[in-house]
Amino acid sequence: MRKNINKLIAFAIGISVISGGALPVFAADTTTINATASTAVSTNGQAQTVPLFTLKDAINAAISNSDTLALDDKKISYQDKTNDVNEKIDDTTGVSGDKETFNEDTRDNSLNQLKQQRDFDADKLIQKTTTAYNNIVTSQMKIDKAAKILEVKNKELSNGKLKKDLGIMTSIDVDSTELQIQSLQNQQNLSINTLKDSQASFKVLTGKDVTQFALEQDIKYEQFKIDGSVDEYLDNVIDKYLKYSAELLKLKKDYYDDKDNQVSEDDVKKAEDAAKTAVKPTKPEDTDPDLAKKYITYTDDLDKYNTAKGGYATALSLRLAYLNSKLGVYTQETSLEETKKTYKESLKTIYTNLLSTEENINYLKNSIQLNNKQISISKLKYDLGLITKLDYDTQVAGNQDLDIQLRSAVDSYNTLKEKIQKPWLAF
Repeated sequence: MRKNINKLIAFAIGISVISGGALPVFAADTTTINATASTAVSTNGQAQTVPLFTLKDAINAAISNSDTLALDDKKISYQDKTNDVNEKIDDTTGVSGDKETFNEDTRDNSLNQLKQQRDFDADKLIQKTTTAYNNIVTSQMKIDKAAKILEVKNKELSNGKLKKDLGIMTSIDVDSTELQIQSLQNQQNLSINTLKDSQASFKVLTGKDVTQFALEQDIKYEQFKIDGSVDEYLDNVIDKYLKYSAELLKLKKDYYDDKDNQVSEDDVKKAEDAAKTAVKPTKPEDTDPDLAKKYITYTDDLDKYNTAKGGYATALSLRLAYLNSKLGVYTQETSLEETKKTYKESLKTIYTNLLSTEENINYLKNSIQLNNKQISISKLKYDLGLITKLDYDTQVAGNQDLDIQLRSAVDSYNTLKEKIQKPWLAF
């Protein structure tokens, strides 16, 4: 009796210490990997040191391995060469004035747009690599957690069979535990196969066999705050995304709005009147004593006549092309504005999800803090002999799930944050 009372007193003192002291959270907001290598267990059961393959290493490998970025570089190089050739063509054909300026600006816009697309593709590749890397780490953590739960369940099954033999547990309870173990094993096998698929895809992405490395498990979490108006912030990032599309549209609009570049109805009317009033010259007779001189005059007059007649058709074609170009500018302008509205609504939804994920992260952090205290209490109970090791291991194994949930939530948060700052990742 005295021994039990002493245990209870020690337990009460321990609870007081735990309640009054601060306990660390399993997953921190911001963490840094300082190790350069990690220890893994090989297939023969011997511990071996393997190099650490960081997220930064993975991103650099993916960039070096990317056919898309290599193609983007070629497109930029060839566009630069094409621009030089087109500039020489304009010089050779005598293009000048507004048309020359418009062509130069359009060529520059095409080159800048390709360079921007290269940056966008790099950002997409970085995000894709980050997601793939974190998915592998999280999958490994889930497999490790499931293995520990299976270990606990197998111990529970062993104890259950003993209790069944002693008559203090029914066979139904034992069968239930066996079914739980079977279900956990099936889930574990699925998780392992899924991880293998992810590792194979990762090798295609980066050219690296991730099974030969240790991965960093820590993940950085920094809250994202928009200072000022959310609408204004979203408008700015969308404008950045569509910068060169808007710039090209402005070039076209300014060019076709300039009176010097317009083909008006009055221009067509003048060409029509010229065609109607044009008189076809009479061909001189072969017997005309001044045939050579008159034939030269006839040829010049015939050229003027044909020009007047054909000028009307040309004016109509130019007018039609001008109208189509103007309509195209209006259509593009409307389309651009509608695209901006669509993107903004989508980004607002992403921002709402970001705030919701942030609340979930705070909830999980608080849950982890509470569970840490509960585990500390359980450890004290176990040390005092008030609970079994199985009871303690069960609570520890279950608590690991919160760490994984927190890591997954932070990963989702970081992805949403990137999409808000870089909408080309979302669209």
